[in-house]
Amino acid sequence: MLYTIKNEIKENQKYIYLSYLITLLTMLPQTIATASEDVEHLTFLLIVFFTLLFIAKFNKLLFAIFVIYINLTNIIIGHIFLHWGYFGADIGPRIDVSAVSPLYESIEYLMAYIDFRDTLLFVYTFLVLLLLYKFLVHFRHSFRVVRFFGFIAATSIIVALSYYSNPLINKEPFSIPNKYIDAQKYTQLYDARSGYLESLNTAIMENNNSIYDKIVLIQGESVNKHHMSIYGYTKKTTPYFSYLKAQKKIYIFNAIAPTDQTRFSIPILHTQANVNDFEDAFVHSRSIVGEFKMQNYKTYWISNQGEAGEHDSSIASMAQEADVRHFENVSYMSAQTDEALLPFLFDIRDNPDKEFYFIHLMGSHVDYAKRYTHEHILFQNPITIDEEYDNTIFYTDSILKNIFTHFTGKFPDKKILIIYVSDHGEIIHKNRHGHGFLPPFKEEFDVPFVLYSNIKNSRIDELYKKNKKEYFNLENLNTIVAFLNGLRDDANISSSGDVFAIDPANIFNYNMLQFYKDAQ
Repeated sequence: MLYTIKNEIKENQKYIYLSYLITLLTMLPQTIATASEDVEHLTFLLIVFFTLLFIAKFNKLLFAIFVIYINLTNIIIGHIFLHWGYFGADIGPRIDVSAVSPLYESIEYLMAYIDFRDTLLFVYTFLVLLLLYKFLVHFRHSFRVVRFFGFIAATSIIVALSYYSNPLINKEPFSIPNKYIDAQKYTQLYDARSGYLESLNTAIMENNNSIYDKIVLIQGESVNKHHMSIYGYTKKTTPYFSYLKAQKKIYIFNAIAPTDQTRFSIPILHTQANVNDFEDAFVHSRSIVGEFKMQNYKTYWISNQGEAGEHDSSIASMAQEADVRHFENVSYMSAQTDEALLPFLFDIRDNPDKEFYFIHLMGSHVDYAKRYTHEHILFQNPITIDEEYDNTIFYTDSILKNIFTHFTGKFPDKKILIIYVSDHGEIIHKNRHGHGFLPPFKEEFDVPFVLYSNIKNSRIDELYKKNKKEYFNLENLNTIVAFLNGLRDDANISSSGDVFAIDPANIFNYNMLQFYKDAQ
């Protein structure tokens, strides 16, 4: 028997060596991505490596199917590893993001983040598949005994893996299709929320406790407060806010966002959802827009971001609660700069009644170079990512000036509260930029929180004094706004360090995170 095996191996050396080479090249990218992250998963990949070697001995077609599949997943996992890190050998959260994102948003992501490293990965994959083609077409084997033992060994390993731990399909890279199917749960979540809202009593409550006649909540996008001069940044990126700060007309708070993803952050900021209870609390609560509508405020949702379907977006499900909805853009790719919102805002008829405005800016969303005009620019010819990003902050400051002066000028006799906040922060560094890293960094959560009131409000002073002692986690922003307006007696301030990255399963303590710039 041993003599027969030895002869079969000797007769098929070229076949064996090429199968070894293809297997090695196939498993190498994910092995590198996993090596420093997860020893258990690295062990699993090594077992897969040996299993492929055995499969090649008895079935070329099955071997080819595995090799093609793993090489295709190499492109996905390799991209994530290169740009974001392969935390815990799990790209499930990334799949969730892509599964619920509209096509235009996925295209914009690819345009912003595909670079030469991805090109090299594509070329690498093509060369491996080219070797596989040559292997299939030009190489045959004469195994008999080796074929039998290869089948027994491969089958035993697969059965043992399924019995010993989770089934094979629950481990990457084989779990990816299943995770994509599971990601569709968010569509069901938004459907459930719509059903819940329809079941609620819509009777308007007469409330005489409200303080303000006009409330304007300006929702920024991807704003890192460390790039704002009102937060100590050395470059003059916020001239208008700096003027208001010098005049002591605004309150500047130390705050963190609860998460680094827009689709989760905005619901948490503006509903009863929080870091440790997202799904159930989001489904079973009105947004701040709906709450103010019930308090006899006419409500507006004015957005410069793309409108999504009523049931396929957490943000769209909140926008549906407003009396008036206006979306200026279809997608980020064709998006106009934020000044496109101003004509609609300025044309709204004077209304003596109480009003609540939710204004959603494009802000500093990538691609940064498309988020400002040359009429309002800090660096005329930006050459670094910092300068491009700083231009977006400078431009947003000019938009905020237009919004502030519009409301204070149009309603001089009304009590006005204006809030400016961002959904999450952004890493801006010569090596990397963006948000959604695993593990995350502090810059992804460090956001501006600015208040303006044209009347004296002791409740703001109370919050401001408390904020001097500890930062606010904006997971309870909706209750803070209700408190400032006299609609509740407790602001329910959160000083929790709990935040999550990518999705609710990845909870971290903000205080234990590093700044990206310090980690380099």
